[in-house]
Amino acid sequence: MNERRWSLARLEKIGPLGLASDPAYWRRWARDPRYGRRWRSIRHHFGITGFGVNANEAAAGEELVVPHDEVEFGGQEELYLVLRGHARFLCDGEEVELRPGELLYVRPEVKREAVALETPTVVFMVGGVPDGPYRPWPGDTWT
Repeated sequence: MNERRWSLARLEKIGPLGLASDPAYWRRWARDPRYGRRWRSIRHHFGITGFGVNANEAAAGEELVVPHDEVEFGGQEELYLVLRGHARFLCDGEEVELRPGELLYVRPEVKREAVALETPTVVFMVGGVPDGPYRPWPGDTWT
């Protein structure tokens, strides 16, 4: 038997899974009560265990990345890639604008957030712990 060791999906077909699908989960961070409705739980969709990976889509003026740092969530560093649209990130109070194809690397202790400047804006996010194996933060019960 030949078991396929790869998977294919369209980003817009991946939705929020587990905690990410519950609007109450996002209330701790999000200003918009509808935040997370266009969240893409990529890691969970594919069953990825080596790194965290998600995406989110927002319309102009909406939160794209909620205000947070990663210190209490296992100390992940994160990489953001804008796939579509235009985003304004705030990193420790400094504004950084990204357009499609531009990347932003953020260390765990940096307070970050982002808002969409165009409709739609899609950001792809990858995270992992420096110098160690990836482990979902303890509250991650999505798997």
